[in-house]
Amino acid sequence: MRDRLILKMVTKKAGFILLVSFALALFIISISFTAANLELKKEIVSSYAIQDLNLPAIVNLDITNLGATDNFRIYSLTDVRIEPTENFSIATGETKRIVMKIYPDYTMKNLPNYYSFIYNIKGDLSGIREDNLAITIVDLRDAFSFTIDNINPDSSKAVIHFENKGGHSFSSVNMKISSEFFNYEFTTPLNAYEKKEYQVALDKVKMASLFAGPYIVNAELTVNNLTTQTSTTLKFEEKPGIESSESYSGFLSKVYEVEKFNKGNIKTEVTVIVKKDLFSALFTSINIPATKKERTGFTMNYIFTKELSPGERLDVVAKTNWWILVLIVVVVIVVYYAFDKYLRNKLVLKKTVHFVRTKGGEFALKVTVHLKARDYVEKIRLIDRLPPMVKVFEKYGILPEKTDEKNRRMEWSITSLSRGEERTVSYIIYSSVGVLGRFELPRAEAFYEYAGKVKEASSNRAFYVNEPGLR
Repeated sequence: MRDRLILKMVTKKAGFILLVSFALALFIISISFTAANLELKKEIVSSYAIQDLNLPAIVNLDITNLGATDNFRIYSLTDVRIEPTENFSIATGETKRIVMKIYPDYTMKNLPNYYSFIYNIKGDLSGIREDNLAITIVDLRDAFSFTIDNINPDSSKAVIHFENKGGHSFSSVNMKISSEFFNYEFTTPLNAYEKKEYQVALDKVKMASLFAGPYIVNAELTVNNLTTQTSTTLKFEEKPGIESSESYSGFLSKVYEVEKFNKGNIKTEVTVIVKKDLFSALFTSINIPATKKERTGFTMNYIFTKELSPGERLDVVAKTNWWILVLIVVVVIVVYYAFDKYLRNKLVLKKTVHFVRTKGGEFALKVTVHLKARDYVEKIRLIDRLPPMVKVFEKYGILPEKTDEKNRRMEWSITSLSRGEERTVSYIIYSSVGVLGRFELPRAEAFYEYAGKVKEASSNRAFYVNEPGLR
């Protein structure tokens, strides 16, 4: 009896324990499959996860707990790692901001550019709340926007736009840009989503020979000691433009020059026409062959046609040389000079020199100046100069009336000479130093009056060649 009673009591107690355990298990299971009563607000700080720098996408998640105070943690069963990994507590009615950092698994095959996934917020008591997120997985170069405004041949500067497209800040970003139009480098700090603009001077010399159209601009981007290559397109807008100039120069040799210069950036056909009358055409030469020639009445038209590329020019130079007129002018000048020298000059001087033997063996020369009047002249002053290192032998000839030893100048006076009258002045010069080779004497000069006017005449240059063995 007693054993039955004990057995009955044990059976009731075991049943109670089993019932409590079953109820507790049902409670835990119900909690696990019950969504936590949470209100979620998301603020995208950076949707970009930069693969090269292992930088995460960043989301500010504001969680309001509408249920009982609980401990929560955030995780995902997909190919992402979410920080923070630690549990956090949110009291009833409290709103807490969690900065979520989402790191994709960069070892995934065929890593997508746009990745959408489910993440969970699990409470110890309140259950699991699921939510969706989407991030963009980019390389370093795609985390920045690099564009350049269109330019044309009149542009002097290019405008570069540089933007940080993600929510990450960088203390130093370096960009080296190279193109047909300019080379440029800059280093700058860049905050999240910050935009910067740079103005760069264009290479006008290179631009002058470039065609319109799109051009690839390459750049080397360096961030956090990581370097990558990127590029953008620069559009060189079409702009036709022919610059023309012409000039006339010269007198006896007339030069007419026409230049056509393509300062635009598209091919353009130009035409130059040079017109000459038939007579001047005989004496005209042109630097390049004409495309065609056309005769209209007494005019010859030289036509030049060419398609000019950007920076190319057509230069036509026509020279008209009046050689016959030049020859006539030269002849007139020569005749006039001869007339003035030999006909109009009323006093003619001629200077001669001869070697003179001396007893002492000195080098000596006899100098003679012949004066001949073509008409009556008066008040004649004959001036002659001595070469260096010689002296005048005072015991011969007509001694000068005035002698300037410093300037080695001698002067004779002659009252007058009638038409056809001649006069000779001679003197001997000597030197104790021997002279070899050519010994030249300066010209003799004369000042005189003719018909009340003072005139001037000069002689030839006299010289003597002293060669041993010839005397």
